[in-house]
Amino acid sequence: MPGTSYVGKAGHLAVMSELALRGYNVAMPEIDIGDDVFVVNDATGAMWRVQVKTSSAKRQKSSYRYQFRLRLSAITTAQTPDLHFVFVMRAAEHWRYAVIDRSVLNNYRTANNIGTVSKDYLQLPMTLYDDGRLIASNLGLSHHLEDWSRWVVL
Repeated sequence: MPGTSYVGKAGHLAVMSELALRGYNVAMPEIDIGDDVFVVNDATGAMWRVQVKTSSAKRQKSSYRYQFRLRLSAITTAQTPDLHFVFVMRAAEHWRYAVIDRSVLNNYRTANNIGTVSKDYLQLPMTLYDDGRLIASNLGLSHHLEDWSRWVVL
């Protein structure tokens, strides 16, 4: 299995590929200060900032377990345009994606207590069950899985 740098880059490229296939212009910023991908709808001029978090699976009895680490300030600080997180999960030779807006993720953190804060970071474990459920800290996130259609309305 390749190292984490290879897995992370593969996740970025997988996200860019999915969005390009849907007709969006995608680019990686030359200087990475929190944005991994810029997404532009050339027809409307709408733009989105994307933070990609990629994790390889740890197989469990009937699920895959993923561990993500996010800078807390990226979740708590609103910007214009606002940040969107794409959690990229690799298991059994397939990519799975969970797309969560920064404000929604921050609400999950404060209202539902998902993840664990350690210094300036949020440790966020997610479990993807074989039946398709995605759970983080007992909170169902299945409705965020591969919701690429949402990019049309942002």
